[in-house]
Amino acid sequence: MITYKQYCSLIICLAADYDLTGQLVWPGATLMNNYLSKNLDMLQGCSIIELGSGIGVTGILCSRFSSEVVLTDHNEEVLKASSKVPISFQQCSIRPLFNTVDQLLRIRGKNNCKFILAYVSRAKMMDTIVTTEAIQHGMKVEEIPGTRSVVGNGEGVIFEITLR
Repeated sequence: MITYKQYCSLIICLAADYDLTGQLVWPGATLMNNYLSKNLDMLQGCSIIELGSGIGVTGILCSRFSSEVVLTDHNEEVLKASSKVPISFQQCSIRPLFNTVDQLLRIRGKNNCKFILAYVSRAKMMDTIVTTEAIQHGMKVEEIPGTRSVVGNGEGVIFEITLR
């Protein structure tokens, strides 16, 4: 049986705010994988939970350099890999995401676990929505310098989020 305590050194989430299927590589995965490839040392010895893994390309990368990886997705169709059902990362998805992350971070402790969120958004207000939700959960949000970039037809960014 897998417990949250075992898998909480690093929580990774890739997201987008427009319709994509869980059977494609998301633009957020491109952003995250480029970042992780340049910072492989952060994966060494970590246990990782990837929230919203889709086809799992980031989890596969992480598995090469970390001690343990768990891939998750909320979409049953993605988990079954049987059909292409559109999924979105919209404001309604942010609160449940942060509720989950809050529980995982609190179980492991504020010094032993961090949440890394990568997303590509066409809406300028997405940063504000994410930051506001994190603050409401008692979290500290830091944009990782040098990660803000254009990916496809949206702007991508990576945040590191920890408990205060």
